[in-house]
Amino acid sequence: MTITITHSCALLHTTGRDLKALFEAVLAHASQDDNDLPTLRQVHIEVHDGDLRLVCSDRFTMGIARQPLTSATENFACTFAVSAWQIRALVEAVDGSASVTVSIEDNRLLVTTDDKMHHLPGEESVLPWRMVLGRYLNPAPAPTGRFLMNPAFLARLAPARALQEDGVLQMQMHGEHQAVIATLGERFLALVMPMRDNGRIKALPSRPLDGWFDLIDEN
Repeated sequence: MTITITHSCALLHTTGRDLKALFEAVLAHASQDDNDLPTLRQVHIEVHDGDLRLVCSDRFTMGIARQPLTSATENFACTFAVSAWQIRALVEAVDGSASVTVSIEDNRLLVTTDDKMHHLPGEESVLPWRMVLGRYLNPAPAPTGRFLMNPAFLARLAPARALQEDGVLQMQMHGEHQAVIATLGERFLALVMPMRDNGRIKALPSRPLDGWFDLIDEN
């Protein structure tokens, strides 16, 4: 299928496999709760300075993926949001072995394979992700004591591995009771908020390691 460009846009030529990896890295951080704000159930899409940025957050975690574009018309930039369920449907529909062209326009996403075009209209993006990121991008010294973490939130980092299969996630804390920051080179960044013990978490031991010392003494 041939794409004719008649207006400002950006293009990404990729494979179905790499497209799936790019979107799945951030979709893990979008809310699936219908009662949440719509902005938390969206993929926020931005083109800036030759890069495609994708962002999702449900308050508890945030994922940001960055992908260099194949080409873009001069000075083209845009930002809009597409519902996460539409992006999930796209990811399921695209064959991993297919050649794919992604066209990003002012307020829509066009994804074209050899035999099909997917048209995803956008709407205004109001997620203040840059403001949130600005709070945590300069890590502060972190305590070495305990903090509480929901394992399900950490599991959301796993899909990012497909963006750079030989890469390693680097993780650091931003001070006590603040976000854990995970980065995969310059391709992916995530914020994961720790849990707070507000009295509703029951039966937390004050010395959680004591129950494991018996393993050292076993013969």
